Amino acid sequence: MIRRCCKCDKVEQGGKWRYLQLVPADIRVTHGYCPECFAETLAEIEDFIGAKAIGDFGTVGLPAHRRLGSSCV
Repeated sequence: MIRRCCKCDKVEQGGKWRYLQLVPADIRVTHGYCPECFAETLAEIEDFIGAKAIGDFGTVGLPAHRRLGSSCV
């Protein structure tokens, strides 16, 4: 089984994360975060939690499409 980053689509091979164009159909894939995307996502969460603590959590730390009150369309 190989791991694919759910954010950037890198694939882990031998402990290294790299982009692959195609993953063979007979290989099972699980999803997680590569180290870079994990750190970025953790920072976004920490920013959101910090902003929520001071009451300004509408726009801090989250991409525009994931901000509270933004349209899903």
